[in-house]
Amino acid sequence: MKDFSFGNAVNTLGLTAAVDVFDDEALFQPLNNEDVLGLSQLGGADGFSGTAAILRSTGISQRRVLRAGVAPIDLAIAVCRKLEQISASSLREFGHILLCHSHVDPTACEQLAARMSARLGLAPNSISAFNHGCSGFLKLMTEGSLLLEDSEPGAKVALVSIETPEFWHDASDRLFCGLVSAGATAAVMEVGAEGLPISSVKSDDFRIPADRRPNPEPLFSIETGDFFDFHGNPSHRQVMRMNAEPVFLNGIELMLDSLRSALMSIDRRHGERVIVAPHQPSGKLLKALIAAAKLEFPEIELLNNLEFYGNTISSSVPTLVSRFEEVLQRNNVEPPRDGDHIILLAAGICMNEINDHMSAGYACMKWQSGALNASRRQSVMNAAR
Repeated sequence: MKDFSFGNAVNTLGLTAAVDVFDDEALFQPLNNEDVLGLSQLGGADGFSGTAAILRSTGISQRRVLRAGVAPIDLAIAVCRKLEQISASSLREFGHILLCHSHVDPTACEQLAARMSARLGLAPNSISAFNHGCSGFLKLMTEGSLLLEDSEPGAKVALVSIETPEFWHDASDRLFCGLVSAGATAAVMEVGAEGLPISSVKSDDFRIPADRRPNPEPLFSIETGDFFDFHGNPSHRQVMRMNAEPVFLNGIELMLDSLRSALMSIDRRHGERVIVAPHQPSGKLLKALIAAAKLEFPEIELLNNLEFYGNTISSSVPTLVSRFEEVLQRNNVEPPRDGDHIILLAAGICMNEINDHMSAGYACMKWQSGALNASRRQSVMNAAR
């Protein structure tokens, strides 16, 4: 774990910007539950019994896939340009750019990073590529904190998540077709700048032993064959399969363990609230997590952003951050006050060891009103003068 002192603003590491591009209709095609019902029955599969069953199982009303002709590189360019606008910084000004792009093809992220560098006019190898899965944003934050250790004020790292799970899932697989959604986010970690101060961040991979797996099958596996894409067309490719029960049980326990560690790491004073922004895996898993967490820690508040965004893999947590006010309102949670604690939480597939490992992590921040994306607001104010 990496800890940072609040005692001296010069040494503070903060999250200063977070953006997504979900509202860009030129990039995404919505996928509602009627669409998912049809996908789940492709090829004669039993599929879901109806849209009510999909909503009950997944907790999702709408998710997104890429429009015809749109590729992951298009999402990447769009979210990077938006980050430049909001942060009032060119990507060339960042000491490091870290990219998470999850895929069953371990070279897909490196290929996307190379395309991004070329399209954005950056030097080759300017973008570090990671195939991290659901805990990707927390892993990028961990990597960013290490890179910024002992850095001078103004040093900053960009964290980019481009997730297109439609390319590595079978659209007729009911364990996935109602859950996964495309997403793209970008965030900035910066030293000594106005933002949300980060007190601790930690992520790791965990072996799931046999006694914590109700059956001997791998947690996740990869198949090669002819499978349906999310536009209903068959294609020859690799897809991921999930052993749902042990993933469900261990995912909940890993997030609970991370939450306990996060709560132990913060210096919480009387009157300070704790708001938790967890990964959004599925309706059933998220409800179980919230119920268990509230039983153990009844005073904390956990956020659910599933219904209109779905499980966007590593983009799930930063989307919660970029749309914090919107998500709070939807969850009927009062806005945070200065000094309240925000905990980011994730657990899920470990892409490097999919058979018997899962990844998990957390980050703790303190709320400061108006601090997120503050550099952009200040830039606009200066221009107005």
